[in-house]
Amino acid sequence: MDRPISPPAGVSLFEWVKRELRGAITRGDFSPDQPFVTQREIVERYGVSTTTAVRALNELVADGLVVRRRGKGTFVAERSAPAATDARLLTFINPGPCGWHETEMLGGLVTASGALGYRLAIERSETVAHEEELLRRAADGGSAGVVLYPRDGSVAADGVERLRRAGVAVVLVDRYLPGLPTDAVIFDDFLVGYDVTSAMLDRGHRAPGVLWSETEVTSVRDRQAGHYRALRERGLPELPERTALRVYDQLEPAARRARLRAMLDSAEPLTALICGNAPTLELVVSDLLEMEAGFPGTLELAAMDQSTPHGVSPLAVASARLPTRELGERAARLIHRRISGDTGPIRHEVLRATVQVAERGPNTLGVIGAAVRA
Repeated sequence: MDRPISPPAGVSLFEWVKRELRGAITRGDFSPDQPFVTQREIVERYGVSTTTAVRALNELVADGLVVRRRGKGTFVAERSAPAATDARLLTFINPGPCGWHETEMLGGLVTASGALGYRLAIERSETVAHEEELLRRAADGGSAGVVLYPRDGSVAADGVERLRRAGVAVVLVDRYLPGLPTDAVIFDDFLVGYDVTSAMLDRGHRAPGVLWSETEVTSVRDRQAGHYRALRERGLPELPERTALRVYDQLEPAARRARLRAMLDSAEPLTALICGNAPTLELVVSDLLEMEAGFPGTLELAAMDQSTPHGVSPLAVASARLPTRELGERAARLIHRRISGDTGPIRHEVLRATVQVAERGPNTLGVIGAAVRA
């Protein structure tokens, strides 16, 4: 087992070591009668601390992948025969939390898969490592197909390959894995970022800020690229301090408001904020209303998706309306075709969103004014 150079970007040393050890087990680098790599060997091979090595081994034991034999050491666990594949079982792995977007997607998936005669098992991944574990279980647990909604920072490529080797069909939804060709049903997120930004530029804004809830997913990166394209086409500058991929919603309230204050007090006047999704928009509104010091003028708000199935998000002057339910339905039909023997080229089915803009007026929603906090 050769030592990798370093962990992938965004992956902790512990997650990296555990992933590499699990991969070695999956590949069959160790047989059940052969001693497994020791704590000391992990430290030397990966250049990590003893604490990290011990934790990795303990978690592999907890996962049932290795066993400790008194007086003999650690060994790969004997593997039971894989469960027989249930041709009518699909597994949906998603990160949660279950907001409107996820509920609509799941509704489409449940309806379409049920109409095709499938039962749907729903699993929620709590962490990147847990997502990997759920994929491993799906490969061993008899599912005919897996619909995967990857987490932010997902490292699911190995797990997807394992599913394929086990003969399990895989379709990704909402985002894709850049380094691994897979079937996927996604939105045209580049166009989402472009159209929402263009709508705000059409309203006279020249340097909108953008706030994100995730950073290591293709949907967000594509939206950022679309945002930049809209600015470039109009000869407007890109202002990284206002648009960089930095997580907003996971910050403490004081840190979120400090970031907003820095944007408001910058030399270039801030007249608009675009949020990567509706939950971030709602949080921004709350933070703006709670800020002690006001700011001159008004801010117009926009979102790159919606929080309800009807029209513009209530807190935005412009928002993208995503065909989220259709995404779930299309994913069910695509995975059914694969299970049924379709061997055509791997493909992405791309759905287009529509951007809706509120009419201007004195009571237009999505406008935050200084007077609110006076």
